[in-house]
Amino acid sequence: MRQLWFRAAIERSRLLPPICPACLDVGVRPLDVPSRQPGSDPGVTAYYCDDCADRLEQRATRLMARRASQGVLGIGAATSAALVLGGARVPLQVLLTLLAATFPLVIAAWPGAVQAQPALLHLASDAVRHHWLARRKDFLQRLGADVAIEHAPVPRRRIIWDLLPALAALAWLSTLHWFGRAELRVLHSGDQDAVVLIDHRRRQTIAPTRTEHAYAAHAVSTLAGRRTLGIVGEEGTLLVDVTATLWPGRDYVLGTLPAGRCLFLERQEYGEEGSARDLVALPGAGPLWELPVNVDQWFAPLSPRPSLPTSGGIRTAVRLLPCR
Repeated sequence: MRQLWFRAAIERSRLLPPICPACLDVGVRPLDVPSRQPGSDPGVTAYYCDDCADRLEQRATRLMARRASQGVLGIGAATSAALVLGGARVPLQVLLTLLAATFPLVIAAWPGAVQAQPALLHLASDAVRHHWLARRKDFLQRLGADVAIEHAPVPRRRIIWDLLPALAALAWLSTLHWFGRAELRVLHSGDQDAVVLIDHRRRQTIAPTRTEHAYAAHAVSTLAGRRTLGIVGEEGTLLVDVTATLWPGRDYVLGTLPAGRCLFLERQEYGEEGSARDLVALPGAGPLWELPVNVDQWFAPLSPRPSLPTSGGIRTAVRLLPCR
C-alpha cells in the first residue's frame, strides 16, 4: 500500500517558514524533521501549531496506552471467562480473550480514526539542496519550489508488538487452566446412571458404585474457585447440590456413598527399616470431602512393598471400606 506525498527540492540555505506543514496554521512549536533514510539526521526543524505538535509528541504515549489497555482487557476477559465458565467451553474462552485484547486495535484501525504522522519528511540531501516529502502540496508551493507527486510506501509496522498483549492474555488463560485446576472424584451410589453438573452445566454421565474397585469413581477436572456442584439422577432427581470453594492443586471427593461404606485415607510409609501402614477415616459427612494431601492411588489398596527399589517415601490412597 502506498501513500500520496509531494516532493520538492529546496536550497539548503533556505529556512523553513513558520507555517505548520500539517494544517498551514501559524507554526509556534519547532520539531525535528524525521528522515526516511535510517541513521540520517538532516538537523532541520519544522514549525507546527500547538494542536498538531501535541498529537505528534503524544504518539508514543498513546501507543503505550493502547497496548496497555489491550493487555488489561485481554487478561480481564480471560480471568472473567475462566471464573464464569470454569473448565467448560474453552474455545469460547479463547475467543472472548482474543476479542477483548484486540478491541483497541479495531478502534485504532477504524476508517474514521486518524493516526498522527509527521507532515514533512526529509528524503535526501546533496551539495546545494534538501529534498523534502510533504503531505500537503500547498506547503511546498509556499516555498516557491517545483512540486512533483510521489507515491511512497506506507512505513511497515511491526504487527508482533500489536499482537503481543493478545498473546500475553492467551498465556494467562493457559496458566489459569494449567495451574488453577482442582481434581474431583465423583461417586454415585444409586441404582441408575447420573449426571454430574458443575455450575449448572452438564459435565459427565457416571455409573452407580456399590463396592470399592479401581474405577469406582469418575475423575472430573475443573477450574478452582467458587463452584456449584451437583449430581442429578436420570429422572431429574437432585441427588447432590453443594456450593463450595475449590482450591487449585487440591483433590476432592464428591457424591453419595453406598450404605455402610465410609471413606478412609490409607498411608503407606516405606523405608530401609521396613514399612508402616496407617488407615484413618476421612472426616466430614459429605457430600464433598477435601483431601488434606495429594492422592497417589484411588479406591485400591496400597502394596506393602514398593514396586521399585527405594530408600524411602510415603504413598497415599483413598479407600471405600465398611464403616467402623
